[in-house]
Amino acid sequence: MATITATTNEKIYPIKKWLGLNQSRDGDTKLKMGEAAVMENWRITRDGNLRRRPGTELMDTIGTGEVKRLWSGMVAETECVLAACDGKLYRLFDGADWNRTELGAVSTAGDVFIFGFGGSAYILDGRSYQVYDGETLSAVEGYRPLVVTASVPGGGGTSLEQVNKLNGLRRAQFSPDGSALTFILPEQNIASVDYVTNLVTGAAVTGYTVDLAAGSVTFATVPEKGINTIEIGWTHPTNFRSQVEKMRYAELYNGTQDSRVFLYGDGSNEVFYSGLDTDGNGRADYFPDMNETQIGESNTPVTALIRHSGRLMAFKTNGAYSIVYGSVTLADGSTIATFNVTPVNKAIGNAAPGQAQLVLNYPRTVFGEDIYEWRGSSTYVTADERLAKRISDRVQTALRSFVVENCKCWDDNDAQEYYVCHGRMAIVHNYAADAWYIYTNFDAQTMCNFRGELFCGTSDGRVLCVTDRARTDCGEPIPAYWESGSMDFGSDYMRKYTSMVWVSVKPESRSHVEITIKTDRKSDFPAKVVAKSISSFGNVDFSNFSFITSSRPQIKRLRIKAKKYTYYKLIFQSAEPETTATVLAADIRVRETGYAK
Repeated sequence: MATITATTNEKIYPIKKWLGLNQSRDGDTKLKMGEAAVMENWRITRDGNLRRRPGTELMDTIGTGEVKRLWSGMVAETECVLAACDGKLYRLFDGADWNRTELGAVSTAGDVFIFGFGGSAYILDGRSYQVYDGETLSAVEGYRPLVVTASVPGGGGTSLEQVNKLNGLRRAQFSPDGSALTFILPEQNIASVDYVTNLVTGAAVTGYTVDLAAGSVTFATVPEKGINTIEIGWTHPTNFRSQVEKMRYAELYNGTQDSRVFLYGDGSNEVFYSGLDTDGNGRADYFPDMNETQIGESNTPVTALIRHSGRLMAFKTNGAYSIVYGSVTLADGSTIATFNVTPVNKAIGNAAPGQAQLVLNYPRTVFGEDIYEWRGSSTYVTADERLAKRISDRVQTALRSFVVENCKCWDDNDAQEYYVCHGRMAIVHNYAADAWYIYTNFDAQTMCNFRGELFCGTSDGRVLCVTDRARTDCGEPIPAYWESGSMDFGSDYMRKYTSMVWVSVKPESRSHVEITIKTDRKSDFPAKVVAKSISSFGNVDFSNFSFITSSRPQIKRLRIKAKKYTYYKLIFQSAEPETTATVLAADIRVRETGYAK
């Protein structure tokens, strides 16, 4: 049986999935259907739909200068949000409600870093090292190390813990012989003897005299003979606290555990790491004098540390290194922790101090005019330059306008979006959909996640919530613009004619989007409005009343005629205040009319 087939050169070209921004250096004629040559204030949803970006709600105004840090976490078993601005630290959330409380002074001349450890929040600002315990903000006094144990009255004994950089506090345990009155400390020319304790009874010992120059304690009565029964605490006048206070950033690591604090960011290649106390507990207030390492050459600073499963990645302005936990057995049979540094990349590193982020368990850094993802195995990282994967080719033009040293980065793991912010602009990567886009007039200098929502601090002292509930930026309209690449529909040698475009949108309360086109022959086509708002008396605008009560997708046919073109651009705009827009799909009817001239 014969089949008669009608011939036609008319086709429908669908866009069923939106792919985000692609700022190709070779122009926009090679972009895929659904990719954008220009995309501002639109985002891609997890399902690949095109949606106007969230707005912002004002949570609090805490100053007039830049909010240097937002942090959320548990402090003394209570959820809280902390913020640093205008030389002060604030608690914004008190465990029950938003309720601003001034906690004390911090330096906001540069970056401020906050991290949680041991039920408290520790604050680094480049000038001080402070702790907030849920009640007060105070300088970190520091752990008093047990430097000597089993010492006889005349001195000696077994060296145990190193001195603490943070203070001159020391302690030693003595084993009285039942006859000596004078006990010699390990140091001379001390500042004070702070206490003497009988470890058997736990009581403070009184009735002694001190010779600070000789570093000795003489008892009025002979202590009873015993082993490690007397503990003496004293203060040495010299310490190295300023070295710790110059550090600006921290990362937690200790092999497979996060029981040590690594400090960096004083502009050098040095890294300090904390020690364990005599009970084996990690502490954020104990930095043994010898617990430091140098990363690479001394003339370039460490700019980022980030834990990557069983290792610590270290980044500088000119390279990357791997730090691995190990141990060494000393001659006396004791075992100490070591952290071995090996080079990973001698050309690519991180330019933005403290801004490395762990995205889907892979570190990301900004360097040069690019964003790199380090895709080595979590247990095996070698000196292989192929580990650094450049992932930002689709947003090269935008990144080129950034001063990468001043970028602020954040991984919004709740929404699976990675932010690189600079000034009032943000480049966003939705890594669930592998789509890039740009937010303008987006003033985010610092970010944090709290209870499933994203918060940001601005350059003028405000704390904002980034949420789909808000359809403006604190009352300011959000102008959203999406422009496709120059589409030739598979035949750049043919002239074409288009008269219809179908657009599918999601009905929402006050949904509004304008659609227009451009061609290589004409740019001033009229804009067509698609408004598919769900009927609701909660927010009624009778000038645009629809009686749509279903949330199912709605199709709108638009008559926009374009003749004799070779390349075609589809454009979506949405700027009406208090509206939103979610575009699900678009279909373009194209008819070929002859060869291009």
